[in-house]
Amino acid sequence: MAVSIDSCRVVTGILKSLVLGVRKSRASDAVDETRMTKTVIFEQNAGVASIILNNTEKHNSLGQVEISAIETALNTLPDDIRVVVLVSGGGPTFCGGASLKELSSGELSGDRFQAMTNHFAHLPIPTVAIINGNVFGGGFELAVSCDFRICASDITARIPAAELGLCYPIDGIRRITARLGINTARRLLVGAEQFGADDMKALGMVSEVAEPAAVVDTGMQIAERLSGLAPLSVRAMLEIIRQTEEDRFDPARAAELADICSGSNDLKEGLAAKRERRTAEFHGH
Repeated sequence: MAVSIDSCRVVTGILKSLVLGVRKSRASDAVDETRMTKTVIFEQNAGVASIILNNTEKHNSLGQVEISAIETALNTLPDDIRVVVLVSGGGPTFCGGASLKELSSGELSGDRFQAMTNHFAHLPIPTVAIINGNVFGGGFELAVSCDFRICASDITARIPAAELGLCYPIDGIRRITARLGINTARRLLVGAEQFGADDMKALGMVSEVAEPAAVVDTGMQIAERLSGLAPLSVRAMLEIIRQTEEDRFDPARAAELADICSGSNDLKEGLAAKRERRTAEFHGH
């Protein structure tokens, strides 16, 4: 998979290098911070944090080391981060789910993996999954846990639990059903069907399909746009949507969130920017 060097400014040098398979260094690729293990890389730049899965030899399967690295990244997000992106650093697979080797040996529990996907699903800021490779099992649930999903046109997705004799984790079944619908959940989970990119878009699994060479750039542009919106508004509406999705709508909390937005400096800035025909600069207060 190739990505153009003229990527959106949020795509930093390390991510480009991983996807291209070469290391490139340019002053314009400077980032606020980069942390990495061998198999998970964390970057942040211009309000966007990127979690890059880099365990390509094992199809980006997630064991204890990878899950711990992801949890650490999510637990230590700086206050100025407005969007989190999940993407593969390369190889044919976006994410193969939990490490079967570690599950079989008892090193990793299904609950540990589920806790991580729950963390993604309940982050107070938007999440974007750039599905730039095939995705299987828990890897697909991890993608579904993200608010926005875009995939490459040449990928496939499936959850083979029924072929293995497993009942998929309950939280995962509920989330997949709530976000994708009952009929699609049946086909994915009970039928263990494989879906291509066009079917995924038609069924609402992803919102956009891009050519393989453009999918990372396109996904990062979505993240950049989200990071430029009013953070109080984004957080408020995201929380209300999730309450509704999980059948726990709280009218009092929703009214409180709306009032916070109505009394914010960001609203004044947004209205002023419209009048003055300029880009608003939001600060989250």
